[in-house]
Amino acid sequence: MIWLRAKAGVTAQQSFRHHYIPKFYTKRWSGEDYKLTEFSRPYKELISKRVLPVQTGFADRLYELKGAPASAAQQVEDEFMSPVDSDAALASEMLENADPRINTDSKWRSAWSQFLITLLMRTPKDLTVLAQIIEEDWARDFPRFEQKYSASRKPDDPATLQEFIDQKDPDYIARWTIDEARALMSHDQLGQQLNNLRWFVLTTTSDAPKFLTSDRPVVMSDTLTADNSYLYLPIGPRLLFVAVTNAKAEQRIKTWPSAKLVDETNRLVVLQASKYVYGADSIAAEFVEGHYGKPGPKSFMERLRERRNERAKLRDTA
Repeated sequence: MIWLRAKAGVTAQQSFRHHYIPKFYTKRWSGEDYKLTEFSRPYKELISKRVLPVQTGFADRLYELKGAPASAAQQVEDEFMSPVDSDAALASEMLENADPRINTDSKWRSAWSQFLITLLMRTPKDLTVLAQIIEEDWARDFPRFEQKYSASRKPDDPATLQEFIDQKDPDYIARWTIDEARALMSHDQLGQQLNNLRWFVLTTTSDAPKFLTSDRPVVMSDTLTADNSYLYLPIGPRLLFVAVTNAKAEQRIKTWPSAKLVDETNRLVVLQASKYVYGADSIAAEFVEGHYGKPGPKSFMERLRERRNERAKLRDTA
């Protein structure tokens, strides 16, 4: 199957409230009151409350990093994220209903893969880490660029490269962060790796605990290419999307007791939460209390930052 980039579409009116956890996704935990339970800890105590999907998992002007052009930032939401989420909503229904198109139609398979990628890097904290990555890369490369600038500098040009940048593009880090975020969310190689995995959806038994989710809901291995690679995403209180590399891994996961599978998935989903944990009800409050804010797996962006720093060190010592 091929990997497809999301196509940009212009909307008539730009939006400013950006849901980094899409409403269609959190809606899957909603009850008859159309609400789900939101767990958070703004201060010391864990708080749980019933909220509508539209009331949680958002940040106003999320992509308008200080210095980034407002129009460019809004394009990320209106021309990129919105179509991604719309297609993913349809793809999630196909997964839930075992619609064969999710395996045979590259459009829908790629739509779901791209949605998974965006979930790995779209929270405010993830964008902050991305900005730090760019700043660190720039700081390492700056001396080399400074030498090139000095060698080619014209008499009327500013004396230093930094002065030149400050005059021409003072907000370059913010602009680069937005551009890089969009490029990463359309990463061809990662998208193709996800497309190539074995996909299935597990439905847990009624006597097992319910799945939780969070604003960092994707649980995955360090790589997607090793034999034991995996990716989990709860897609409802009783549904878990799973992607693995081979039939042996699929069979192993399918034979796990439901309670064990839910407990381990929930533990990781809560540990890696950035700000919010979600459930269909408040029954899991004690479980969330026991894991929320504790040291957990590094986020995808944090791991990316470590890998880039390691490569830079190897390059510098070569």
